[in-house]
Amino acid sequence: MKLQTFRFDKSLFSVTTSIGTVKLFSLAIPLLLENILNILPGTVNTMVLGAYSDAAVAAVGAANQILIMFSLFFTAVSLGAMVVISQNIGAEKLRAAGEISLTAVVICSGFSLICIPFLFIFGGEILSLLNLTGEIYEQALEYYRIRIWFVAVMAISTVVLAVLKCYGYPKYTMISGLVTNVLNLVLTVVVVYFPEYSPVKGVAGVAWACVIGQTVGLLLSIYYLVRLNIKLLFPKQWRDFWRYAGQILKVGIPTGLSNAAFTIAQTVTTAFVALLGDYVLSAKVYFSTILSYTYLFSSSCGNANSILVGRLYGAGEYDRATRLNNQLVRITIPVNLLISLAVIVFRYQLVGIFTHDPKILALALGVFAVDLIAEQSRAVSQVYEYALRAAGDVLFNVVALTISCWCLSIGLAYVLAIPCGLGLVGCWIGVVLDEVFRAVLTFIRWKIGVWIPKKQTV
Repeated sequence: MKLQTFRFDKSLFSVTTSIGTVKLFSLAIPLLLENILNILPGTVNTMVLGAYSDAAVAAVGAANQILIMFSLFFTAVSLGAMVVISQNIGAEKLRAAGEISLTAVVICSGFSLICIPFLFIFGGEILSLLNLTGEIYEQALEYYRIRIWFVAVMAISTVVLAVLKCYGYPKYTMISGLVTNVLNLVLTVVVVYFPEYSPVKGVAGVAWACVIGQTVGLLLSIYYLVRLNIKLLFPKQWRDFWRYAGQILKVGIPTGLSNAAFTIAQTVTTAFVALLGDYVLSAKVYFSTILSYTYLFSSSCGNANSILVGRLYGAGEYDRATRLNNQLVRITIPVNLLISLAVIVFRYQLVGIFTHDPKILALALGVFAVDLIAEQSRAVSQVYEYALRAAGDVLFNVVALTISCWCLSIGLAYVLAIPCGLGLVGCWIGVVLDEVFRAVLTFIRWKIGVWIPKKQTV
């Protein structure tokens, strides 16, 4: 039996519509840089605060878990909007694409303004669910209460950046991210290392640095929308607004629930890791920060691929979408493998950026070795799961993946970490098994073709 050789078909990685041609790597590379820049503020905060206090690192990391969970609604709306906008562009319905874009902005900004007072008033109770105590709790609450007042900036920015990507301009979202993060970096360094020049100190200063960077980034993104003449249009009738909102939420809410399950898993594991000791909680923050970079290539390619798949779906080119996915997976798997191996080889240098605590350094090999398997699974699931989302097939996935997340990333992780005494490595084993299940499920789901409209199933 002859082994099939991989023949790269360049034509699969580009899609042309009346508004122009989009190419996968022309989208993926800016998205990769943007994703790096989106994670960078957390890395900078962790690195700088690591020199300031391990308690501050744990506090900011825990508070960010809550903020990320709240932001999942904005992410869900933006992802739903990206699917519907891309499908309408593929079907050459450009007026509708503009109306859907504005509808998404209204949904996110309205929801954030309604929720802000509630989240501020009950911030202490929310953070107490993470088993935080003493100095870590006080610093986490201080950071959280500053960030929460500006979630509307995060909400609007999420949608505006999604619109720019849909229209094929990810380089401008990258530039916006660069400006945001340079500001965050400079201001954070000033707050921690040169406090005499800053009106705010410690974690409060770090929170304000992040807020200022995000606000400037949003203003820059809006400027690009105007400059590129991307029109966010008011629907002609209110019933059109509600119809578009329904289309966005039909895709976005299930997707958001899937993302929420992952984030809740992270939050719950943070809570029971805190029971293992402060140094283990700090180790989780450090390791999670490092490993958040390992899957950015496959995630960026998966997101870029979903934009192309959305246009192909709108145009009815289902077979080409399948061939596109299959080719992309053969690229993401070896790249993720190489990145994971590099993390293992340079683990001491990478962890040493944040801390030289020997107890934390001793945990690195076990966690990073286990995570290697998770990254290979993500290389598959991030292509097929995002492609299924672009085709509007989300409900089955969210149910199955949520069950997997609670059973494996939370349930099994707790059993292995606490009763079985495997600690942080046990947590990561649960995560690995969840990722393997996601990869298998999404691959099979795409392959059987349930996402193709029944009358056109091939």
